[in-house]
Amino acid sequence: MLDSAQIRPDVAVCLHCGSRVPEGTTSREFCCAGCEVVHGLLVSQGLTRYYQLTGGKTAPAAEPARGRGLAWLEPLVARAEAAPGTLCSLELDVQGIHCAACVWLMNELFRRQPGGAGLTVDPALGKARMQWKRGAFDVGGFLRTVEGFGYLFGPSRKRPAPASLDLPIRLGICVALSMNVMLFSVSFYVGLTPEDAEVFQLFTRLSLALSALVVMVGGWPFFRSAWQGLRRGVPHLDLPIALGILLVFGTSLVQARGGRGDLAYFDTLNTFVTLMLVGRWLQQRVLERNRRFLLEDDGAEGLFVRRQEGERLSTVRVTQVAEGDLLVIAPGDLVPVDAELLDASARVSTDWMTGEPDEREVAVGEPLPAGAFNAGREAVRATARQSFQDSPLVALLRRAPDGTGRSAGHTRFWEAVSRRWVVTVLAVSALGLALWWPSGPDKALEVAVALLVVTCPCAIGIATPLAYELVQARLRREGFFIRATDLLDRLPRVRQVLFDKTGTLTLGRMELADRTSLDVLSDEERDVAFNLAARSNHPVSRCLSDALSRTGARFVPEARVTEHPGQGLEWMRDGVSWRLGRADWHQVCDSVVPSAVSLEAGLGETASPRTGVTSRPDAGSEPAPAQAGITLPGTDSGTPVLPRAPMRADGPRGSVLSREGVPVAAFPVREALRPDARREVLALQEEGHAVWLISGDAPARVRELAGSLGVPPERALGGLRPEDKACTVSRLGATDSLYLGDGVNDSLAFERALCAGTPAIDRPVMPGKSDFFLVGEGLSSLREALKLSKHLRHVARRLLMLAIGYNVVAVAVCLAGWMTPLRAAVAMPATSLATVLFTLWSLSAPRAPRSGLAPLARPTEVHA
Repeated sequence: MLDSAQIRPDVAVCLHCGSRVPEGTTSREFCCAGCEVVHGLLVSQGLTRYYQLTGGKTAPAAEPARGRGLAWLEPLVARAEAAPGTLCSLELDVQGIHCAACVWLMNELFRRQPGGAGLTVDPALGKARMQWKRGAFDVGGFLRTVEGFGYLFGPSRKRPAPASLDLPIRLGICVALSMNVMLFSVSFYVGLTPEDAEVFQLFTRLSLALSALVVMVGGWPFFRSAWQGLRRGVPHLDLPIALGILLVFGTSLVQARGGRGDLAYFDTLNTFVTLMLVGRWLQQRVLERNRRFLLEDDGAEGLFVRRQEGERLSTVRVTQVAEGDLLVIAPGDLVPVDAELLDASARVSTDWMTGEPDEREVAVGEPLPAGAFNAGREAVRATARQSFQDSPLVALLRRAPDGTGRSAGHTRFWEAVSRRWVVTVLAVSALGLALWWPSGPDKALEVAVALLVVTCPCAIGIATPLAYELVQARLRREGFFIRATDLLDRLPRVRQVLFDKTGTLTLGRMELADRTSLDVLSDEERDVAFNLAARSNHPVSRCLSDALSRTGARFVPEARVTEHPGQGLEWMRDGVSWRLGRADWHQVCDSVVPSAVSLEAGLGETASPRTGVTSRPDAGSEPAPAQAGITLPGTDSGTPVLPRAPMRADGPRGSVLSREGVPVAAFPVREALRPDARREVLALQEEGHAVWLISGDAPARVRELAGSLGVPPERALGGLRPEDKACTVSRLGATDSLYLGDGVNDSLAFERALCAGTPAIDRPVMPGKSDFFLVGEGLSSLREALKLSKHLRHVARRLLMLAIGYNVVAVAVCLAGWMTPLRAAVAMPATSLATVLFTLWSLSAPRAPRSGLAPLARPTEVHA
């Protein structure tokens, strides 16, 4: 197995998480922006002991969420503050905890916050319980501080699955009991006979009592599962396991009561039950760990909004919003229904709905669309035009119904194996009973029981779950986290990979299209541009601010910058007017920079080659999918038709810096593409997968991106609404498609695809609907998962063939009457060990040769 220490040293390694840095990343020190930001915070705040505690085993850091609303927190804090006592207490869920270093970091940040009384973090469940002195602790401030390191908090909803508590306890009991039974059995094998009446009888009774406890404690999960399968008419592997346990125990009980405890299968029975429990535990361990990594999804019930009720301001669930309600939308909060803005203006982002990272200004009286977020710095008021039940978000936030295409038919292989194994084992046992019946019932029953013992499905009961666990753990280190139990069984069937565009193939943020525009700036111009951009939350401003901060630009705290909605930013510095924003906002002259583009133009404004003045093409200039020759099936009845995203012509984006109305520099920007997107898309196609781009963005822009990635233009579909995406998945083939998307506009398509995943774990709802999620900026883990799932299928089939070969030999020995308890006690664990070793060998990766450059070192302890 590859681990972080086995990565080739000539490959750049992330300073934060130790993952490989994807090829094409601008920084050779970090694999993603999240790791870079978190690393910077740890170093600047003297928290680098975190790296000593991780031991080189950590997942890539999620990029800290910007302006995330905490409306859900207010009623929880109010309830905690209203409780009696001097200390307030609150339990919350945490997303992103993966090791003891996370626990240390949160406790250290809590210790630095005044007014805190205690913090307890449970990394196994992903929960944190804090206590503070009433009125002396800023709960929201503490959460925002911790979320700056890539974590997320939410209401306490995580609960341990019953099996996660039940199986380890049962396994521990069975291991302890089995070890004692083995000690008693050794005495029988080395010569203890019925002639040693007192000791023989004592050891027999102890073995019987302890084995009865093992059957009751360890056998119950298999008895229950076998019975449930029979009630549904679907016999599976738990049936022969359950029958084997009962029959072997029954036969051993008869032998013990007859005074022949040396002929009982107590030790074999106990070992078998314990190994089967180990396999069952392995099946769930990594999956539960991955699920607890995220916040629990509660759909619409987990979203909150502030509602004004007279002179009171209440925080309510979005499901309680009615038409005519007066809503107060704080920065980062969601607009749950179509509403009308009551304040002068507001800046909103609809990226969650459209998948595009644009923000726009809304004036008083204009509509606020459902699904928009307040991207400004102040709360705004709006009147709800509809109740939440009529909101277009209802269809997108619903949970996937049972029986959808993603679950249909994926268990056929193992169901067929289980049924045939059950029938074969029972038939062979009956054959042995019939053949040896003339020799006496005792001998016939002994042969039948021996057949049930030696034909146990150890390869499937323990080796196969181990194989799945190894693959899931390996993928986790690559940044691919599996949430669905059967995903690895579905992935080999994938023939088509469907990508959403923005936030999936791109990073959902802007980057400078030409970094030389920074090199020509004077020191004064650089500082002015930085101070203007740093005071805006617009995506283009954030991009420019981040780029300028790396050039050594100085921040001026006393600068008074005025934001002109829809235009840009202005700073009167020493009597000189500096502006950063739209090109047509400046006093344009013939000397304007030819590449000047607009800050607020979005995707729909392009600059004139001669003057740099932006022009806006008519909305809808791009044909709808049907007009472009794309035929989509009709939408489902009952599914609300959401408004189509405006069609926008392709063009650059950016901003212009001017001095006294004279442009001095232009900063063209573009959507930042994932560093390995082109390589991975081409590799997927070379490996036989059909790659599609499915987007709500303008068709021209989608086709352009497809061309740059090597995707055929006929497989680039743009201008699609959420229901169009779902219909497209159905048309292309829901039984062999994998869909990767990041916005709630992909929700309906998720329900139709065979497999669905998301890289957007910082957004609500979508991670809970996903079969898997990605961490980091690379896409290589997706292709790795597809390859490993096929390899896993081959390994599982080889294990099955080995099990069949072993059982043919074992059945022959049993039918010949040569199987004894001692031979069974040796054969069963030996074959289990052999299959486990074969599994480890089959799924191991060769160690890379140590040559070339040394990996980048982690930082030493730095104190602030």
